[in-house]
Amino acid sequence: MTIDFVGRHLELTPEMRAYALEKVNKLGRLVDDLDIHVTLSQEKHRKTCGIVARGRGVVHSGEVTHDDLHQAINEAVDILARQLRKQKTSRLSERREGAPSIRREAAGEAKSGGV
Repeated sequence: MTIDFVGRHLELTPEMRAYALEKVNKLGRLVDDLDIHVTLSQEKHRKTCGIVARGRGVVHSGEVTHDDLHQAINEAVDILARQLRKQKTSRLSERREGAPSIRREAAGEAKSGGV
């Protein structure tokens, strides 16, 4: 997982970078191969955090504007985690749909055997 940080109209301090890195690293639990681009910007009193995650041919993104930069980072990571979780469960359910079920096989044998 590679993570890039960009600060626009604000100085990206080591503390801010470490906080964002700590939060974004949690996304690695959902998907292995991700390229993440984090953009932190400030415009007057509004702070914006935009996160773009590319992996497995799919691009996910989340952008949040808030008065507090920490809160913006938290909400953007939550948005991205929700998208990644939805994609992961969708991919797993597609894979499981074609698999034979023990219950379906047992029910089919019981009906055909009893008649």
